[in-house]
Amino acid sequence: MPDIERGASYFGVQDPEHAATDLERLYEEGLTAVLHTFSERDQAFYRETMRDIVAASHDQSLSVYVNPWAVGGVFGGEEFSRFVAHNPDSRQVLNTGERVPAACFNDPTFREFMREWTRDAAGLDADVLFWDEPHWHDVHWYGDDHPRDVWCCRCEHCRDGFREEYGEPMPATETEAVSSFREESMLDFLDEMMALAHEEGAENAVCLMPTGSADHGPRNWARLAENEHIDVLATDPYWDAFAEDADPAEFVSRFGEELVELADENDLRSQLWIQGFGLSGDSATEEVRTATRTVLDLGADSVFMWGYDGCRTISEIACEDPMGVWNAYLDEVN
Repeated sequence: MPDIERGASYFGVQDPEHAATDLERLYEEGLTAVLHTFSERDQAFYRETMRDIVAASHDQSLSVYVNPWAVGGVFGGEEFSRFVAHNPDSRQVLNTGERVPAACFNDPTFREFMREWTRDAAGLDADVLFWDEPHWHDVHWYGDDHPRDVWCCRCEHCRDGFREEYGEPMPATETEAVSSFREESMLDFLDEMMALAHEEGAENAVCLMPTGSADHGPRNWARLAENEHIDVLATDPYWDAFAEDADPAEFVSRFGEELVELADENDLRSQLWIQGFGLSGDSATEEVRTATRTVLDLGADSVFMWGYDGCRTISEIACEDPMGVWNAYLDEVN
């Protein structure tokens, strides 16, 4: 087997006995790590259940990552946010003045909520907290009818912070100062949560989306790589999700090379994710094979697929041939 961490995300099962059977299979299929999603619903109703599932993962000698699945509407995931529903004044504000269904990184109430989430997630006995695709709300992801130049966030906390930093009111147009402020706000948020994770005994991984937009996370990956609290630098170059008609090898290489180099320069572990959702057509399995081989050739320390079994349990994003996609990934990493 290649000397690389091999994993997948696992979700949708709250029965520890059922999960234990799946986890045994994942280990037998050659995986060495698993990511468990830990949503707001899990935190509220399944905390002890998730602790049992994490323990079952460790029983199979799997390293365990835990992520904030769509928590606050600012991380990746197919979940809804109860925090946003219960705290409407903590939502982000478009430059048009409209509130949107995602919490603001600068909102004090959300910060405190995320401290609680971090303590609870680390308390599951997770090895790594996986900060998955932190992003500002992008209305265009949801097909909303807004001009292309709308952006978040101009809530009172962002406006106050911008004035304190730049000595002038926050403009309604996205200037370079606004983009820099948004980036600094996210980096500050991640720094606080990662420091707390270390205090609670967990390592930190941050997964950045493969775009250059300030909407979708820090634009300057080097700034994040230099943070003293990060242990794993990751990206998810999903060629079919983030681009049109992209060549898997080229797309994965474009972002993977930069990430592996940054990780090496900063003594971090590098991690690349393979798309295992939403793939269709006769070429899907070969695309997965190509992308996975590319990751192995780049010399990354860790490779994961989102998600296990080609996401067959989430009908909206399942691959057309989910088990074909899954087995193609397993063939290449083993």
